Amino acid sequence: MTVVATLLATLASVLVTGASLCLIEGTVSPVGLLLSGVIPILLAPLSLYNNFKLVHRLGITEEQLRLLSHTDDLTQTFNRRYFMEHATHEFDRSRRYGNPFSIAIMDLDNFKDINDGHSHLAGDAALKHVAQLCLDNLRLMDIFARYGGDEFVFLFPETGAAQAEECLRRILDAMNHTRFEFNDKVIPVRASIGVSVFQTSMTDFDELLREADFALYAAKHQGGMRVIAHRTLTEV
Repeated sequence: MTVVATLLATLASVLVTGASLCLIEGTVSPVGLLLSGVIPILLAPLSLYNNFKLVHRLGITEEQLRLLSHTDDLTQTFNRRYFMEHATHEFDRSRRYGNPFSIAIMDLDNFKDINDGHSHLAGDAALKHVAQLCLDNLRLMDIFARYGGDEFVFLFPETGAAQAEECLRRILDAMNHTRFEFNDKVIPVRASIGVSVFQTSMTDFDELLREADFALYAAKHQGGMRVIAHRTLTEV
């Protein structure tokens, strides 16, 4: 479109200049007409180049803004807004087609101790450490986001409870066996996770979130550093 617009502008310039000469002089000056055509044509490549540079820069800026609107500044994971957009879409899709999917909420058990005992910089480093562990153990199709503070959320498309729990236990195992160091000190990092699975009887996504949050509370109540699915709470 930019190329076409530039060429049309060049042609219009030739016609306007030629018409102006006719009105002013009463005749068409061959030299003037030649210059009015040659100069815009010579300048057209420069104009095209500048237009391409502008479009390219605008494209980069637009992509950067899009990424910033979906990314958590500290952990560089997705943010709450991105998670909610995709999770509600997945909920609607599952209600329509009956596909399974699961979500989970994870909260660090000892985040306040890390902040109070080692500084808020240590707390930030712990969040980034946990985020990377999670990303290393998830599938490409899964969505992982920072929900706020020391809470993270997971979206497992096309995934039932058993498969989601297996993945999350693998994350806790990695957390338990990976050393997190800050200022040459090894700091233990612990977390609890609550899982909820989509049910066709659910009317909105908030219901799924509430179940996951309730399961998270149960995991913390039982001592933390564990995964609990909402469907198992009747057995607790």
